[in-house]
Amino acid sequence: MIQCPYCKQTNSDDEMQCQYCGEWLDLASTTKIKKKKNITKPIQKQQQSPDTGSKYGSAIILFIVIIAAIIFLSTKLNNHSNVEKVKKIESPNFTSSVPTTRETDMVSEPGPAAETSPAPGTLNDLLNNAFALCSSGKCTDPEKAIEYLNSAIKLKPDLAEAYNNRGNAYCNLSQQQRAIEDYNEAIRLNPDYAHAFGNRGVAYSDLKQYQRAIEDFNEAIRLKPDYANAYLNRGNVYLIQNNKELGCKDLQKACELGICSELEKAKSRKQCL
Repeated sequence: MIQCPYCKQTNSDDEMQCQYCGEWLDLASTTKIKKKKNITKPIQKQQQSPDTGSKYGSAIILFIVIIAAIIFLSTKLNNHSNVEKVKKIESPNFTSSVPTTRETDMVSEPGPAAETSPAPGTLNDLLNNAFALCSSGKCTDPEKAIEYLNSAIKLKPDLAEAYNNRGNAYCNLSQQQRAIEDYNEAIRLNPDYAHAFGNRGVAYSDLKQYQRAIEDFNEAIRLKPDYANAYLNRGNVYLIQNNKELGCKDLQKACELGICSELEKAKSRKQCL
């Protein structure tokens, strides 16, 4: 429909002249009236793209994982702290009622057999019974002594003296290599264990590994300068190597510390003056 600009009457679209006032319709100045349709556009719901949902889901999962990790680490730290607190509690020191170390000499006299009773299972009893069987240069019953010491080591695996004494028993059974392994463990547990070095030197000497034996005797003497048996054994090894000067010097030192038997034998053989 076209509205006439003069009379404001409406005419059909195909009219060139107003049917009411007769004026020519100037299409440029007329107003074309359009019927408006009441069109209501449907409200479109914003749909969440699959990618967006996936991102949100991944973020939620990541957040849950982070929270779980924090809780787990917190629990581990608390447990570790509790363990450290337990480690700080020191166990009481063990003291045997009798000496548990025995020196094995290259030259020694067998001692009398000792009566022993079945071990009731306490650490002191096991050590005492083993010591009674090997309290002199030779063990009267090395196999039984080893049984006692095996039980003692099970009760207290870090007892250096038990390994040293078991090594002595193995030496008496001519099992020098097993003895050396026990002396090694005794030294590992107690690096300042002079008797273990001295005993290992004896085992090396039995195996004719004289240089290793001398090195062990040297260390034993360094740790215990008044260790008479170490001087005696080192002197004997020097005489085996035909080093009379050093050998006699060590036997003389052993005599000054109370063991003169080997020096007297060397003098009788005219090895020492």
